[in-house]
Amino acid sequence: MNNRNRAGGIIAKMLREPILQFMLIALLLFILNLFINGAKKSGATQQIVVTQGQIEQISNQYRLVAGRLPSKQELRALVDDFVNEEVFYREAIAIGLDEDDTIVRRRMKQKLTFLAQDTASSEDPSDAQLLDWFKVRRLEYRFPARISFRHVLISQDLRGEQAISDAQQGLLNLQAGAKPESMGDPSVIPAKLSHLSKQRISSLFGENFASSIFAGVEGKWFGPVSSPLGIHLVFITQREPSIDPEFSEIKDKLKVDWIEAKREEAAKNYLARIRQRYSVEVDWPTSTMQGSISSTDSHRFSGNTE
Repeated sequence: MNNRNRAGGIIAKMLREPILQFMLIALLLFILNLFINGAKKSGATQQIVVTQGQIEQISNQYRLVAGRLPSKQELRALVDDFVNEEVFYREAIAIGLDEDDTIVRRRMKQKLTFLAQDTASSEDPSDAQLLDWFKVRRLEYRFPARISFRHVLISQDLRGEQAISDAQQGLLNLQAGAKPESMGDPSVIPAKLSHLSKQRISSLFGENFASSIFAGVEGKWFGPVSSPLGIHLVFITQREPSIDPEFSEIKDKLKVDWIEAKREEAAKNYLARIRQRYSVEVDWPTSTMQGSISSTDSHRFSGNTE
């Protein structure tokens, strides 16, 4: 009996030791990790193999940035960086850092989307397919109307309230034959512009300016026309009507657009298929839905949240 009490006292004393307590906690955590994640992660991530294809990819990526292929020493360093990245990645996965991470979730979604899209872009379209595509979408490929013009800028920043009256007088002078080179204020945009579409002019001067000069008369000075840069006096030198291109002129663009559309369609169809595997439940908050759905209204769906 005394021996049993003595042994119990020794065990109790040992359990009060911080080092032993730490070891026991570590052992419990290790067992818990094995139970949750399984033992497979510790053994399956010990070997890292860098294939010739991966090395070629690393080399090509370097060439895109540097404009040349890496030297042997640079390539060794790049491969070593790749291995370090792989080590960090596997260790992060092993301890669950990928869980509930928005960036990782989005990257995985992106990679899966790319895989689905690649299945649709493995074959090039035939000329017949491209021609059918073109016929249905002919308006989308129409070359827009364009104009060439010159302008004289009257800066409101430099002239203030005097800018409007200066522009009006400048227009009279130009219509009377004054040389535009001797008038106006410096501009960050060239005084002469050629073959610009309405969309391009809008990007330079704003939509109101583009609409005004496209409605202007060719071959005479008119204005003033306002833009974020100031007040302009405009002379249209040439108009080019919109035209329908020939199939041969835009065949390459049609091919690019056709492949991209098929890729998007493949990704959309893939998502529709895999969503059918899931039953989705959305508990809409009342504040978010502005009272359209009650706080107790819990919706269950089969593959959608419409």
